[in-house]
Amino acid sequence: MGSLRVLEQAAPAVIPGDSKRQAPVPVSRFRSLDGLRGAAAVIVLLHHLSLTIPSVSLGYDSRSAVSSFSIAWWALESPVKIFLAGPEFVLVFFVLSGFVLSLSPLARIDSGRAGVSGERGAYDWVSYYPRRILRLGIPVVASLVLAMALIGLMPRAAHSTGSTWLTRQAHPDLSIHHLVAEALLIVDPNQPSVNSSLWSLTWEMWFSLLLPVAILIVVRSRQLPLLWAALFVAVSVYGYVAGVPAMMFLPAFALGGLLGANAYRIQRSLNRCRRRGWLTSMWVTLAVSGPMLSISYWLLRPVLSGPTVALAMAMRVPGAVIMVATVAFWPAASRFFSSNAFRGLGRVSYSLYLVQAPIVIGIGLHFIAQPWWVRGVLTLITCTVVATAMYFLVEKPSTTLAALAGKRVSKIWEAATIKWSEYLPSSRTHQQNAVLPKDKDDDDHVEDAEHSQADRRVGRKRVHLNAKEENQHS
Repeated sequence: MGSLRVLEQAAPAVIPGDSKRQAPVPVSRFRSLDGLRGAAAVIVLLHHLSLTIPSVSLGYDSRSAVSSFSIAWWALESPVKIFLAGPEFVLVFFVLSGFVLSLSPLARIDSGRAGVSGERGAYDWVSYYPRRILRLGIPVVASLVLAMALIGLMPRAAHSTGSTWLTRQAHPDLSIHHLVAEALLIVDPNQPSVNSSLWSLTWEMWFSLLLPVAILIVVRSRQLPLLWAALFVAVSVYGYVAGVPAMMFLPAFALGGLLGANAYRIQRSLNRCRRRGWLTSMWVTLAVSGPMLSISYWLLRPVLSGPTVALAMAMRVPGAVIMVATVAFWPAASRFFSSNAFRGLGRVSYSLYLVQAPIVIGIGLHFIAQPWWVRGVLTLITCTVVATAMYFLVEKPSTTLAALAGKRVSKIWEAATIKWSEYLPSSRTHQQNAVLPKDKDDDDHVEDAEHSQADRRVGRKRVHLNAKEENQHS
């Protein structure tokens, strides 16, 4: 989930039916989204840190435990909550993944429609799957190894902690079955206990496996994007009301893909309105409403009851979409999140997301006698060091390994496909006709062989381009 490197799109984005499809304009690299991803990872860390404070943890579980202007009130029911909104910013991760993962396949589709020289050809899904699975999976396994090591070094004691959240983490399920379930990701471990952050990676993996279906849907959605956006939001709202996790979370990915599919159209429309006075007011309104919509459940919690609770929680999804769109397309927000500090956080965001929960829990339980702010400072320092080490020792090498594996599998598949085609009846008939003693047929056979060799070279080049342009994770 974490830090899918945002792709530099050299391929053009062309919209079906667009009057300018003969002169497509490149989609720029959305560097600011790396910064937003880094900020989201830090907010998830701060969310877990806040839950180690007994009063905040109690207030998180029950509204009756919150008194006005207490620490719990500030952390949960005031606008300050946006800096501690962990679950809400996990949905930002989901929207970002949908946005970024859709860019390369859509660029291939669009360049093929436009007939751009050197860019035609189908997206290499055979290379994508091993690359994506390894890119997600290797750091996940490493995070489980780290969590097990921390449990061994700092056993999660069963004594009272004051924090109900920490107490629930004191008894992890260390059975082989559960560890395998957490590592596989596609099997929902039902609130993972060794590394509690991995619940979101389950949905990252499922969306990654379903990406071809998502691409088909978002390509269709270009015709009526607002209608499709409303449909995806409605599905998510129903998921929250009915308690169906897949319907809660997968629409967030789809909405991110919808943003990616219409990025050129959005950017072009904004360029036309660049000198309009109301544009800045619109962006400021969106910049405020996105975060406020995401935490609307917490702000309105004192007056919510019955089905309105689920409806308020469902507003996290459109809130996350608004935040991603604002950072992607508003120049002021893009510049802010493109700063070196935010982009540095974005670089290690996946590693930080994976290691923060085991560290927060380990330090929180082992140093329970210390004040919460002392544990907080120690946790922040430890997470920074471990996440940086994780990035250089695990995440970065896994990116290279995943790319090599994708290229290798694609070459094997290509060779097997060519070999298999030799045994097809239509292929044998073609070969028999090709050896007839006619000069014209002989010339055609030689020409076909030359084209076949050229096609294989183009195929290998396409595999290389796909691997290079998708240096990403989750």
